[in-house]
Amino acid sequence: MRERILDAAEYCLVESGYNSRLHAVIAERAGLSRPTVYKYVGDQSAIFEALFQREISRFFAVLDPVLRGHDQLQAGFVDCVVFAVGYARRHALLQKGLRDDPAVVVPWFTVRAKPFIEVGAEFLVPHFERMLTPEQLASVSPRVVSEWAFRLIASLITTEGDVDTADEEALRQFVGGLPAVMFVPSADARVG
Repeated sequence: MRERILDAAEYCLVESGYNSRLHAVIAERAGLSRPTVYKYVGDQSAIFEALFQREISRFFAVLDPVLRGHDQLQAGFVDCVVFAVGYARRHALLQKGLRDDPAVVVPWFTVRAKPFIEVGAEFLVPHFERMLTPEQLASVSPRVVSEWAFRLIASLITTEGDVDTADEEALRQFVGGLPAVMFVPSADARVG
């Protein structure tokens, strides 16, 4: 029943947007009563959260084989970010929300992101642990790498910048170049 309601909610949000009388249109689309929609998914905020949770689970299912194909962190990290940004750009519901109702969607990638960072860590940490050498594991936390990936993906999805995120090669070069920028020796180290 819950999946039926969420399917209807996804359809209604893509068709009508985030500000419609959501429960009424979901109930009509699903062939249920409004009280049944409330019973199984709750208020509008709960519907959005349930849809985000479901979509993240779906995303991880398709990301898993991408990450399993890597045994080195940098290549795995770059592919993870590039894949996630591409997936988000093709996701009709997410794009509709970002375009038409960013005030509803963007908080899930910013001030309300903590639960998704946690879910992401549960999924990503074992992959990143596998990709790190024992020496790297001694100095790098896979959980930090996971959170960094989420924050980078969220930023690339929600904000425009100089990199064209629709151009996979440009995005790959941008993300692949980040470690080099992060580990530029300090001015003191270059002088000596």
